[in-house]
Amino acid sequence: MSSPEDRARTRAEPLPEEAAAETGDEDREAGAAAILAESEQRLAQAADADAPADAADEHRTTPETSR
Repeated sequence: MSSPEDRARTRAEPLPEEAAAETGDEDREAGAAAILAESEQRLAQAADADAPADAADEHRTTPETSR
């Protein structure tokens, strides 16, 4: 299994349309690492059954709230 750093490095490769729009001052690897860390945190929360159910409960409509 690859490490988070390896996965971030491969995700830091720009798509052709992204490469065409780059200005040269972007830190793609740092951005990819941040996105990967956030995704892994969300997956961990989902595995712990904290976030998805809580969010569903927060946004579920009831007869009282749908008026």
